[in-house]
Amino acid sequence: MAILPRPASPSAFLADLRAFVTGGDHPYKVIGATFAIGVTALWIFGFVIESRWGVLPEGEQVTYAMDFPADRTDAQIVAQNKADQRKRDAALAERRRQFQKVDDAMSKLGF
Repeated sequence: MAILPRPASPSAFLADLRAFVTGGDHPYKVIGATFAIGVTALWIFGFVIESRWGVLPEGEQVTYAMDFPADRTDAQIVAQNKADQRKRDAALAERRRQFQKVDDAMSKLGF
């Protein structure tokens, strides 16, 4: 069983390449072919570089979890949930303020 299908043999590739190089119907075909090969090579090179020297975490990743006493009351749980909700609401309000600031700046520019 052949590795390549019948029309994709190396000799067919060389014949197509020879016909492309010797054919004189388009004056800019070499520039286009060089650009196509260059862009493809750039993508492959980028994937190789990223896979070898990509951003990897350094050291161990530590995750902290809160530890609550087992005998805490429902009132303590509700109070903690309210405090956590106030923190989330404050963070959301700050994020909205930042986005509003960007929106105001974009509106002044006419976007």
